[in-house]
Amino acid sequence: MATSVTSLRRPTPPSELVPSGPFDRVRDLVLSVASADGHVSVLDPDLCMYRLAAPTTLHKTATFGVTLAVILQGSKHLRIGDDKLVVHAGNLLVITREVAHVSVAASESPERPFVALSFCFSPERVARALLQVTQAGGPDTPETIPAFVLPCDEAIAAALERLMRTLDDPLDRKLLAPLVKDEILFRLLRSDAAAAVRSGVAHAADAGRILEAMQYIRDHHQHKLSVEALAKKASMSPSHFAHRFSAVARISPMRYVREARLEQARGLLTTAGARAGEVALAVGFESPAHFAREFKRRFGVSPSRYGRAR
Repeated sequence: MATSVTSLRRPTPPSELVPSGPFDRVRDLVLSVASADGHVSVLDPDLCMYRLAAPTTLHKTATFGVTLAVILQGSKHLRIGDDKLVVHAGNLLVITREVAHVSVAASESPERPFVALSFCFSPERVARALLQVTQAGGPDTPETIPAFVLPCDEAIAAALERLMRTLDDPLDRKLLAPLVKDEILFRLLRSDAAAAVRSGVAHAADAGRILEAMQYIRDHHQHKLSVEALAKKASMSPSHFAHRFSAVARISPMRYVREARLEQARGLLTTAGARAGEVALAVGFESPAHFAREFKRRFGVSPSRYGRAR
């Protein structure tokens, strides 16, 4: 039976939490980058920083992989279905799988705005890390939960500070930022609260084959792909492959195909002169209109607008 988000271990109330050291420096770094009210994306759209002076409702209808939100100042009020959760400053919110949710960012006062950062770990990155954690003896559980909250300890705060500091140097952003993100992910997956996330890769042999399938999809995203063909390459029956793929990646095989195509399209749109219709066909979408709808769902803007902004 799934555990409700409201039954999870509650975060430390703000009155008992006195963040210091790297946590405060991360907040100050975010404020220096997000100097105006709103949000800004860096490291492509994977890392987003928020500074909101007034209460703001944020709708999330699609996620890809595992999403981490770090509440640096103020609080976040989250609703997933019938469940509600309040995340105070000094805590981390982890969305473990694709789930529609609505959250309200609440500032402490106009002078002390809501400050947060969030970023996504791709299904492939999460699956690889989960496999390594499981092989190293991480616990297993049959439970699955949509979200969990845990305090931002000193080690994670220090890693977040290192990640923020890579933004000042292009080479650091390219080479060091991915390594720091992996460190943050490993620390999250080793927490007691993340045991439910780890349950998807209990069978290491299956997980290895699923990882190979994920890489194959990325390498051949422009071709016609089907569950049957992918299952055959993985030496599994279609039903078992689809079940194990969803357990490891927390996304169906064909949804992963679609998201891999969108990720590739995002890169192509930054190329000078690339047109949305041409990109749609190049990455494997049969219909430019379908591509445009899916791209806007995933990234929040139309392909043509995304290309012009880059």
